Amino acid sequence: MLKKLLKVGVVVSLLIGSTSVFAQEHDSQRYGNSSHWALGGAVSYNHQFNQGGLFDWGVASNAGLGIFVQKKFRHDLDVRMRFNWSNIFAKMDSVSDKTGSVLDNHASFTIEMLYSINNGILGYDPDRRFSWYVLIGAGPMFSFNAASPVIAGNWGVGITAGTGISYRFTDHSSLFLEYDVDFTDIPNVFQGGVQGMNGIISLGYFYDWGASATDQAVMAQKAMLSQDNFSALNSQVSTLENQVQTSKDNEKRLENRIAELENQLREERAKVKPVDNSEADKKIKEAIDKIKADQLNFYGMPFSVLYEVNEWQVSEDQIDKVKAVAKVMKDTDAKFMIVGFADYTGSDQYNQKLSERRANEVKRLLKSYGVPEDKMTVEGKGKSVSFGDVKLPINRRVSFYRTIE
Repeated sequence: MLKKLLKVGVVVSLLIGSTSVFAQEHDSQRYGNSSHWALGGAVSYNHQFNQGGLFDWGVASNAGLGIFVQKKFRHDLDVRMRFNWSNIFAKMDSVSDKTGSVLDNHASFTIEMLYSINNGILGYDPDRRFSWYVLIGAGPMFSFNAASPVIAGNWGVGITAGTGISYRFTDHSSLFLEYDVDFTDIPNVFQGGVQGMNGIISLGYFYDWGASATDQAVMAQKAMLSQDNFSALNSQVSTLENQVQTSKDNEKRLENRIAELENQLREERAKVKPVDNSEADKKIKEAIDKIKADQLNFYGMPFSVLYEVNEWQVSEDQIDKVKAVAKVMKDTDAKFMIVGFADYTGSDQYNQKLSERRANEVKRLLKSYGVPEDKMTVEGKGKSVSFGDVKLPINRRVSFYRTIE
């Protein structure tokens, strides 16, 4: 019997292996542990071979029921745990007209593997609804009749094998029709001696809860990497590579041009006699010093943050100015001086501290908007600088000046 079991196992393994190798050329879909669990049931028409002949289904036949839990691991591979009760409606004293034997009540609990042949060959397709599959499994089996009641029934480890078709008519619901044989011995069906063997035709339904959120995300990502999208990405990559190469070529030409100009400059310098430029350097330095001294007048931004009397925090109607200044400071490498001013209300000492508080508060806001602290210096001028009437609002301000180094 063991040799016969091995032969059946080898045939099924070769069938599954050949379709799996062919399917490697097609797309595949695998599912996580939380995806595609199904619950189902079936009614069955059962034929007991050792009571009637192999093809004599009019003798030793009855109906049965089955329930199962099923898990899909790949688009072409399912595993299910099935409880099946054959001849569930047979009476204990029901006798076969042909053999004079009492029909067995037959129960089994099997773990079975279902392999979809068309899904394995054709590859993964979420819109495919039909599946033709083969199944094989094993598990404990129990049978009894009037001659061997429940207590004295027969226990054994049996094998199931068969084939079936299923059709998914909604996203979660499917119908199936399958034929399988369960047996505890490999019979020689052409020489008699059939025993411990049932043929089962089952019609059933199962509900599949579908893919988990994680698997749905994975499938969506795979869909995004379709051939069309992949070709589009390749095209974009090629365009970017061409742009990079063009930039490199332009950079190389610029480097060559700079080198030419540097050579020309060296040649021109070699032709010119040395000249004492100390006086010119002195005048240039004096001009720069004057510009630095006057930078509060000549290098300011075109607006200032204004305040009410005695106020140092930036009001809501002035905050947009600070944001605009922040953008300018972030977009340039220059450094800036933030200078606070006050009008002539109050003492010199009070106005000096007030102008410093105004400048420091603006610096804090600029820093919160992303301006590096090393780009900013702060100074308070109190009421030492005024425009027009000393009480005009323009004298209560914070202004921004580019620092000349």
